[in-house]
Amino acid sequence: MLVLHNYWSSVCSQKARLCLAEKKLPYQNRHVNLFEFEHWTPEYLKINPKAVVPALDHDGRIVIESNVILEYLEDTFPQVRLRPEDPYARSQMRLWIFNSEEIAHENVNTASYNPRHAARHKAKGHTREDLIKIATRCPNPIVRNRLVHRAENGVSEQQENEAYEALDFLLDQLEQALARGPWITGAEYSLADIAMAPFINRIEVLKRPEMVKASRRPRLAEWWQRIQERPAYKEAFSLANPDKSDPVAR
Repeated sequence: MLVLHNYWSSVCSQKARLCLAEKKLPYQNRHVNLFEFEHWTPEYLKINPKAVVPALDHDGRIVIESNVILEYLEDTFPQVRLRPEDPYARSQMRLWIFNSEEIAHENVNTASYNPRHAARHKAKGHTREDLIKIATRCPNPIVRNRLVHRAENGVSEQQENEAYEALDFLLDQLEQALARGPWITGAEYSLADIAMAPFINRIEVLKRPEMVKASRRPRLAEWWQRIQERPAYKEAFSLANPDKSDPVAR
């Protein structure tokens, strides 16, 4: 049995859900509310000591980190193949899985802070002092230090601009890569497309959605339309926000 511990709008959780949907794998969905800090509880830390989502439980064996989960699902359930057979195409798949973490994740997170995360805290009435106290409770020191810094300083306009500059750099490369074919590695839909799709979905609702529009990047826009037309995308991204008071709807 597969159990996925995840949060409805977490980009990393969306990667895992999209892969499961593409492979048509049934699983139990366990929603972990990040803004109630359920991922910091002793119970969840037994599943994922990094105190982040997602985590995949496969018959009691735990797999963490979204990109590792993608490769694990591909290795364990190869009936629906999502890894190209051609070695070069496979190398490009792994490059874009890496890009999704090294460049997309960090910079989308920074660009998301003011319009999404700070808005949530404001809606809950959290003060700067509250946020610092909350951040210091995080059991993962790497995440804790980042959260404390954000609570103390916020995200400046310069930091946002630098994040968007990095994303522009990445999306220019993606536009070029899509010249190879309809999908990132060429003719075949792969884990590369799954790894990048949640970040394009997120950019659409941030301050610069024009970055993924046809007027700026026509190949990317066409690819994104193909992604959204896939039944697996509709299934994976249909998970609704269970918190009706949350100001973030997508």
